[in-house]
Amino acid sequence: MGALGRSGGWRVGRLWAVGVALVLAQGVAQAGGGLLGMDSWQPRHDDGIWSRNNQYIADGIVLSAAIGTALWEGTDSNAGKLAWKTMDSMVATAVVTEVMKNTFKRKRPSESTSPDDWFAGSGYKSFPSGETAMMAAAVAPAIALYADSNPAVWGLLAVPVYMAKARMMANGHWLSDVLVGGAIGGYVGVKIAKRDSPFLLGLTQDGVFVGYKKRF
Repeated sequence: MGALGRSGGWRVGRLWAVGVALVLAQGVAQAGGGLLGMDSWQPRHDDGIWSRNNQYIADGIVLSAAIGTALWEGTDSNAGKLAWKTMDSMVATAVVTEVMKNTFKRKRPSESTSPDDWFAGSGYKSFPSGETAMMAAAVAPAIALYADSNPAVWGLLAVPVYMAKARMMANGHWLSDVLVGGAIGGYVGVKIAKRDSPFLLGLTQDGVFVGYKKRF
């Protein structure tokens, strides 16, 4: 099993930024406001592959795959260990992004045509994108652990890139929301991949979970 070296986190970050920039380029070329002037309001076009229903399906598949694999495999196999680290990554990312959302209180594109509506009051949670962050957090551990031995794993970046694009198409988030969300999820995932044992099992005596496949 390979592992990213000291520059691994930067490699993930660079590829994430390049991938998102390429996929999101359509319709965001003009200068705008918001974070570093990168944000501009666009009409809503969340049909077809970008529909909210398909976003929910993607969320469900990723979450179900992580939970199902973790419970089935336990911590005795590489797949099981990866699944537990993936859940660690997603939970930690959810906590971080929720704190940030309630701190910055930014209005979504569906709530304002201005990307500069920060600290607008309770209930406004555009920054950062939680779903993009979660998808990045879900794939980052696998990339961090297996990219050197299996370069094809970089293809998993398509998952957060899709979610970033879809959330923008639905006027759920600004460009800076999804970029920062993806960066957070990627960073957390790479850091957690380096842990010897899953954090979620840290309260048990030895941090081990026997998978259900061994119980049947």
